[in-house]
Amino acid sequence: MDMDPQELLLPGVVVATSVAAFIIGRRMLRLRPAGLGRALARTLETLGLLMLFAVLNMALGVTFVLAWRGISGEFLSFYLLNDAVLGILSLVEALIFQWWWVGGD
Repeated sequence: MDMDPQELLLPGVVVATSVAAFIIGRRMLRLRPAGLGRALARTLETLGLLMLFAVLNMALGVTFVLAWRGISGEFLSFYLLNDAVLGILSLVEALIFQWWWVGGD
């Protein structure tokens, strides 16, 4: 069985930084391992919110493009919505909303 280093690079980097974060959290910051469950739950909530904001942003963008085409008669491409910045901004929206929702504790 041949292992392709390209397939192992990203998972390996993420595992290494996760282990390092766990060690730093336990030893230097004195975090309890029991808090990982709560952190995982909040992460899943945030990922759900990310998907919600991404869908809403995309739907609003498509609506705007169609409205622009109908009102002005000018062509506006849907490809403008295919930008990583929209995903990053959706993540920022999700994080802000998540922290607001839980009270910022």
